[in-house]
Amino acid sequence: MTEAYKNIEQGRLSLKDAETITAAKLLEENPSLSWESSDANRATRQAALAVGEEASAASFLVARARIVEKMIVAKNPSVKPISLNFRPPAWINGALIGVAFFLGLFTDQIASESSRINLLSLPFFGVLIWNIVVYVMLFISGLRHQSKRDFLGLRTVLGIIEKSLTFKQVRLTQSITSLLQPYIMHFVARAFHFAAFAFVLGMIASVLLRGVGTAYTVGWESTWFANNPEVVYQIIALTYGILTNFLGPMPNILDIANMRFDRLAVNAVDISAGLWLLRMIFMLAVFVAIPRLALALKHSLQISKLEKNFPLDLSDRYYADILRTWRSEEMTLEVLVSEHSDNPHNIESVYRFAEELGFNLSEVKTHHWNPEIDDAPITLTAQNQSQQVWALMNATTTPEQEVQGEALRKVKEKLGSVHLVVLVDMSSYMARFGDFGDRIESRKELWRNFCESIGLPVVFYHCGVRPDQQTCDELRLATGQAK
Repeated sequence: MTEAYKNIEQGRLSLKDAETITAAKLLEENPSLSWESSDANRATRQAALAVGEEASAASFLVARARIVEKMIVAKNPSVKPISLNFRPPAWINGALIGVAFFLGLFTDQIASESSRINLLSLPFFGVLIWNIVVYVMLFISGLRHQSKRDFLGLRTVLGIIEKSLTFKQVRLTQSITSLLQPYIMHFVARAFHFAAFAFVLGMIASVLLRGVGTAYTVGWESTWFANNPEVVYQIIALTYGILTNFLGPMPNILDIANMRFDRLAVNAVDISAGLWLLRMIFMLAVFVAIPRLALALKHSLQISKLEKNFPLDLSDRYYADILRTWRSEEMTLEVLVSEHSDNPHNIESVYRFAEELGFNLSEVKTHHWNPEIDDAPITLTAQNQSQQVWALMNATTTPEQEVQGEALRKVKEKLGSVHLVVLVDMSSYMARFGDFGDRIESRKELWRNFCESIGLPVVFYHCGVRPDQQTCDELRLATGQAK
């Protein structure tokens, strides 16, 4: 990766900016559209001119995305611009919260038989225990720096549903799943925290509403702990007694033993549930409602933060190539044309490669060069005047250390740290020996060994063929534009 690219200021992308840039990316990556690399580079140059030299990567990408959209629509009249909206539909989370509230309303019906409240009934103290377990697991996950805190897979399922309903197109959903993952997961987590709050709110509302016209009595019954009142006492004290002493003293073990429903029936005694209901409401508020609201607020703040600084991965190859091309506008390319490669067709082919790599063609300079007499172009004596130099050779020429080797070493010394790459044109050699694959590979191996001996990278190309992706990738690797 070139130093110019390393120094790019990443900038800040809002949610709207990310939507605009992603929409352009989806259009450019659509193979059915008429869109060439030269078009992409033209859009890059126009955006660079529009934002100026001091622009951040964020503002440049947004400007380029808008230009790309206009250019693609102009070249493909039947195509409509893609309008993306990363925010999931509000009704999905709203439906989850509404269902949770109504489930909470009906929990009182399950937990209480007629007007009796069983203190060991699972819906009452089970809600407390479950939420405490959730908090503990969230805390442990936080200590381990685990971003995924999906214990039962519920968040993943809801996240898939939200992403699918957000775009309603399989191709779009698959294309941006990884991009949306952190954003959608915060929506999902917030929805579940609000759902837990709504569930408890439903429980409390049901108890309060039914308590207006129903005289609740309280006690306990259990198959497993019927003869172990001390265990029941510990469970009740832990479940209902924490932080509720201000409401009244907790009963002792003997009182708890006498609160068993069958004993209350024998003694013809009813214990009012009023104080116990207040304890339940207080504990549900302290251990469920307030923490869940706080966690929901936390995710709301994280969503707001993401919308102001969306985590668009600029290391993705698509963006990396664009940004590299953008900064290549500031780089110059000088081409050394040896006498055996000196023909307009070959030079035109090299210019097409330069355009594919994002160079401004007006900054590409060609120099006719005869390695046999060591007539190196005088402009190359200025250290670091150009950032890349391509030396064009013909595969029909047999490389010699005393001729091409010595000439390339001298050029390399003059350039210092500037990238020097040997480009070997295989077109003439393949036209002569195209039926002999072993000879072609043997000639490539000869040039590889020669360039390796003088410490220079070599790239093979065919001047009669349009720039292909493999050759462009090899050029980027050879010049340090990619890793």
